[in-house]
Amino acid sequence: MISISDTSKINDSLNYFSVGHKGKFGHEFLEFELRPNGRLRYANNSQYKSDTLIRKEVYVNDIVLEEVKKIIKDSEILKEDDKDWP
Repeated sequence: MISISDTSKINDSLNYFSVGHKGKFGHEFLEFELRPNGRLRYANNSQYKSDTLIRKEVYVNDIVLEEVKKIIKDSEILKEDDKDWP
């Protein structure tokens, strides 16, 4: 767990976000992964209108990494606990 008071650890860890569901169009999801070396990966799987899996990868600089760190800190998302998440 990363402490809000010590956001310097955010840059030293993997930041990963994923959301998805199974529904009318099958298993659909979005994934974002940001690594400390600046590698940003994106995946979007949607079967809507027979779409295919979209994957993109780019490298971002330290300014972008710092902005993500700021967004995480400002959102206070790290204060949340998902232990009861289904």
